[in-house]
Amino acid sequence: MTERKRTRREERSYTQLMMELDELETWLRQSRLKDRHIPDAWYHIERDMPARQKKVRITAAFDADVARWFRSYGPGYQARMNAVLRAYMLCVVSREIEGRASHDWKGDPI
Repeated sequence: MTERKRTRREERSYTQLMMELDELETWLRQSRLKDRHIPDAWYHIERDMPARQKKVRITAAFDADVARWFRSYGPGYQARMNAVLRAYMLCVVSREIEGRASHDWKGDPI
């Protein structure tokens, strides 16, 4: 049986599939590498976190792979997600990294 030539749509979809697979493979390699460098304290962060201000219940949608990864660490995954978001927020606020708030509406540094 001879293989027929793909249509443009099929070719675009195939190319997109290959890019997605490449991204997933890269993510998996990096995830495994990072997992080896996660300190033991990370697994107890929900227990050891000091009491903070009152929590606010929100509804948020996360990418399935992100939610799956955090859930794979077991109970307390929401506290870990909060800790990661807090670290990012503090990096932006302290201007350790540039964030959206680092520039005004024209793109000039604040």
